[in-house]
Amino acid sequence: MQCVSCGTALQPGMSNCPRCGAPISLSTPAPSSLEGNADSTIPADLGPFRKTASVAPASPLGGIPPQNMYAAGTTQDTIPANNPYSPYAGQPYVANPPSYVPPAPQAPQPPPKQRRGLSKSMLILLAILVLLMIVGSGIIYYFSIPYPAQIRAQATATAQAQVATATAQVIQNENTTATAQAQATLTAQQNIYDQATNGNPAVTDSLANNSLLNWNQYDSASNGGCIFTGGMYHVKELDTGYFQPCFAQSSNFSNFTLQVQMTILSGEYGGLIFRADSQNSKFYLLQIGTASSYELFTYFNNSGNNSKTLLTSYSSAIKRLNQPNLLTLIGHGNQLTLFVNKQYVDTVSDSTYKTGQIGFVAYDRTISSDVAFSNLQIWKL
Repeated sequence: MQCVSCGTALQPGMSNCPRCGAPISLSTPAPSSLEGNADSTIPADLGPFRKTASVAPASPLGGIPPQNMYAAGTTQDTIPANNPYSPYAGQPYVANPPSYVPPAPQAPQPPPKQRRGLSKSMLILLAILVLLMIVGSGIIYYFSIPYPAQIRAQATATAQAQVATATAQVIQNENTTATAQAQATLTAQQNIYDQATNGNPAVTDSLANNSLLNWNQYDSASNGGCIFTGGMYHVKELDTGYFQPCFAQSSNFSNFTLQVQMTILSGEYGGLIFRADSQNSKFYLLQIGTASSYELFTYFNNSGNNSKTLLTSYSSAIKRLNQPNLLTLIGHGNQLTLFVNKQYVDTVSDSTYKTGQIGFVAYDRTISSDVAFSNLQIWKL
């Protein structure tokens, strides 16, 4: 069944067209072409529309029957589930739906009011002005006020420079003072040597032969001796572990300067004896080693175990084996001062012995020794 006004398909029981609202006459006779239809599968209340409609009307809701678009609230029924022509079989439908009235169109809402702002060009101009102000103020600050880091760096550099200058000045002053002191010391030491060796010596002995000093003179095949040979006075010690003394028996000196040339030909040590008592083995012993060492001892008897060490050290002024060393010993009161090759070496104060004989020694721990002496000079002080 269709609406006679707009042609919209109508369902049985509708009194008005759902599309145009035109009244539907229930007494309108069905077309004759469909009379006598004996298909029992089509319900009688659906009428012949299902016969001609091979495609179900399109559903605006994707397969939901158009009847379901209307508001609920009326009596509902169900399309027979065994209707082969209806895609809505088993779906509920409204037997008498109300007319669908769409909502009245609403007047368009005005756009929300916006605050009136600055134009884009004005914003760009303001941004440029602000940037110029920042850069300008930064430049002014840069050239007018130094950065704190620069101040610290400048202060640190200044302080370091001042410290370096002060340190250099202190070092220079210390070096100057030390140099002046060293020079003064060298001058004083040289003055001591010059004064101690000034004038004519009281004794001059070449030591080529025996003299008025009455040197010990003997030669022993077993333990060495004191021998004049080759123009020099040789002190030999053949028994290792002992030292050989050779005394000037007729000598007796108290305050004096003794200077002699000594050469160690073999062995390790050679040296001087002074203020000695040869009969009782009491004396001072100064020995010089081939390793540039020097020692000064006080002997109380013939045993070195009972001796007293007054000085022991090394000096670059001392030459080694087979090289002559000029020894100068100054004994003035308690002050004992040593020069080697006219260079100051050391000094010490000791009052054990005041006066006595002089002599020479040779010594080695492991091999025989031979030490030669020549050109003896003695100045009395």
